[in-house]
Amino acid sequence: MNTGEHSLRSFDATTVPLPSAPGPAADFWQATLPTDLEIGPGVGWHSITYAKNNPSRRLIAIEHSQARFESFQRRHQTHGLINLFPVHANAVHWITHHVPVGKIERIFILFPNPYPKQGQRNKRWHAMPFREQLVRALAPGGKLTLATNEPFYAVEAAEMLSHTEGLSLVDKLTVVLK
Repeated sequence: MNTGEHSLRSFDATTVPLPSAPGPAADFWQATLPTDLEIGPGVGWHSITYAKNNPSRRLIAIEHSQARFESFQRRHQTHGLINLFPVHANAVHWITHHVPVGKIERIFILFPNPYPKQGQRNKRWHAMPFREQLVRALAPGGKLTLATNEPFYAVEAAEMLSHTEGLSLVDKLTVVLK
């Protein structure tokens, strides 16, 4: 990984527990539809809108909270979107064990918990060793979009992501795999 103030511990997938939720069907990754990923969709507003507006793409949306996932699942069932795959699991565990290298074209991390205290910095998505795994999951030219309403978080994330090997910043908080 990088050196200097942007360095992180290396990500070790062998230490990540197996996820509670099963992975996709064996032929899932053989399909030709582009696949996108949303981490922490909450009750699913963005996921459902995105799936409706992008019927030629698939979206895997991983929510950890039981209450939010149940609400999301009800909305998903109401809309009946066949290109949306809600998953109730820890995203780090699920992605590590079920997403092959280079298979995701777009990753959305929208308004994550900013963990505002300085001592919580290692819990921020852009500062986690898991960031390596997310970059590996991206297809060439794939994009990772991180949205926040916290100015300190936006500045820090843009700085760290722009110094991540293989990524280049294309706007405030969107990076693309080179």
